[in-house]
Amino acid sequence: MNLRIVFLCVFILPSAAAAQSSSRGDRWEFYLSPVWTASKDYSFEGGSTAETDTGFGWTLGFAKNLNPQLALGFELGWGQADYRATVAGGTGNLGNAVNVNSEIETWTTRFFGTYYLSPGRFAPFVSGGLGWTYIDTNIPSGPPQGICWYYPWYGQVCETYVPTQTTTKFSYNAALGLRYDFSPGFVRGLVNTQYVDFGGSYGSTYWTQYRIDFGVKF
Repeated sequence: MNLRIVFLCVFILPSAAAAQSSSRGDRWEFYLSPVWTASKDYSFEGGSTAETDTGFGWTLGFAKNLNPQLALGFELGWGQADYRATVAGGTGNLGNAVNVNSEIETWTTRFFGTYYLSPGRFAPFVSGGLGWTYIDTNIPSGPPQGICWYYPWYGQVCETYVPTQTTTKFSYNAALGLRYDFSPGFVRGLVNTQYVDFGGSYGSTYWTQYRIDFGVKF
């Protein structure tokens, strides 16, 4: 009986694993991903605080599988979340806090690398990337302003918009997940930690995201 078990392990199991090859090596892939961002509390210089609700967004990605276990690619992500903030008064205005309820939007572009721990169809992986994140707090930064455009067939169109506080910062991420390949597509589930470097007294912060990738290889 022991010899039969050894025979199965040495000869049959490797053959079965080979039959489950992912066939992703040397192929491009494209994917679209719903993203959920966990809620988080923030504390800032001067006593200001903020609390975000669970957010939702999308990620669009392209990658090149250099071999069955290594891929390089590019992603564009958008996300939004409702938040509540208490803005503390500054010099000469101490003790006068303002409460703000609004929505924060983020756009992130990143270049990334992914390493699959197995060349098979079921493959756990680690991933990391570098890029930039644009953040719009939707907090007004000035009075309403008018702006006009000339559209073909319509002529001049004028609208009013309110400028808001925005910033673009360096960002990076690290992720863990599991992938399953089928012909010609694939699906991945992952947990991603997104870091943004604000600089100054606040430094960097992070938020946790949960993502499902639905993709196709070509």
